[in-house]
Amino acid sequence: MKAHKIVWRPSARDDLLSLYDWIAGQADPATAYDYTAAIEAHVRKLSHFPERGSPREDLGEGIRTTPYRRRTIIAYRVAGDAVEIVRLVHGGQVLGGMFEGVS
Repeated sequence: MKAHKIVWRPSARDDLLSLYDWIAGQADPATAYDYTAAIEAHVRKLSHFPERGSPREDLGEGIRTTPYRRRTIIAYRVAGDAVEIVRLVHGGQVLGGMFEGVS
């Protein structure tokens, strides 16, 4: 089975950078780096198992979500041979409003 390509949408990359900044402010840059690098490693696993997440059509067409350490939700969709990372939602953020305009 051929691995899917991982593609980060700008909104998801912004979410990851914002999460890094928040953790660095709450703890320290090393902790922030470790956590966000671990999210990136977790995302890479989707290249081999893209259907592992839960379907969430209520958030947008083809959207699936998978949790990371029960605190961060990774939202993505499978498009052909690519896994498109759409958004990251951490902690108590509200999912619905973050997906307006996602197509």
